[in-house]
Amino acid sequence: MSDTPLQIDFPEGLPVSARRDEIMAAMDQHQVIIVCGETGSGKTTQLPKIALALGRGKLNAKPGERARMIGHTQPRRIAASSVAKRIAEELKTPLGEVVGFKVRFQDRLSKNASVKLMTDGILLAETQTDRCCRPTTPSSSTRHTNAA
Repeated sequence: MSDTPLQIDFPEGLPVSARRDEIMAAMDQHQVIIVCGETGSGKTTQLPKIALALGRGKLNAKPGERARMIGHTQPRRIAASSVAKRIAEELKTPLGEVVGFKVRFQDRLSKNASVKLMTDGILLAETQTDRCCRPTTPSSSTRHTNAA
């Protein structure tokens, strides 16, 4: 990756972009936030960019600091790969460099990528082997709000 600072632009026509300062403040103050909005409001593409703008992600890690990945799940492989391509395009970076994806049979991430799009199954599999993840109780589960 180049040493040129990442230029992050937010399309002003999107509701999430219009409320970016409020969302950034909430992300800065709370470990977990819930953002609700209509389809097409920019939640999927703009929230990872807001996290990058806040200084999150491997590319923003300071020397000696543990570099952390921004995880972003999508329910299907095609959604994970197409959203990663879209965000990388908006950031004007090659796919896999800053934003990439990992789905079954395909991994398009550099070792220094900051945003990782993945399916729910990949996230679950990685939590089983990541020593930084704490085990969850068997009764806990996650569901997509748009699941039938």
